[in-house]
Amino acid sequence: MFKVDHTKGESTFEQIKPGEYEAIVINYEQKESSTKKNMVVVDYEIRSDVDQPCQGQKVLFDNFIVSDTTLWRFQQASKAAQFPDGMEFKNYKEWADAFLNKPVRLVVGEREYNGKKFAEVKALKVSEVEGPAGKTITISDDDVPF
Repeated sequence: MFKVDHTKGESTFEQIKPGEYEAIVINYEQKESSTKKNMVVVDYEIRSDVDQPCQGQKVLFDNFIVSDTTLWRFQQASKAAQFPDGMEFKNYKEWADAFLNKPVRLVVGEREYNGKKFAEVKALKVSEVEGPAGKTITISDDDVPF
């Protein structure tokens, strides 16, 4: 049984404030922008394995619009993801596939929409900590079934 209790409906999440956060790229979607340009929309999760505010919260809808004037964002994100200089991709989907699950450091600001404030990625930097959990996993031949 479920009983509605409005006193328990308050959000326990802390509003993501402007600052820098260690995050992981968790999702992307290819779309068309309002100006009919191709774009890659990226979502991040603030890492829970790093001691920082807002652990586990999502920063959504970071739009990478495919155009000559916005190509710098792809370059900035590629550097943050530590893609080797000169690395080539056949298309933006291949780039997004490579960007998925990469640790990055987000520089977060705010934007206002319909009177509410939302976290917005202003820049991307190279992560200052090791990959998720900061651990290296070692697997020996005894650990595999074949």
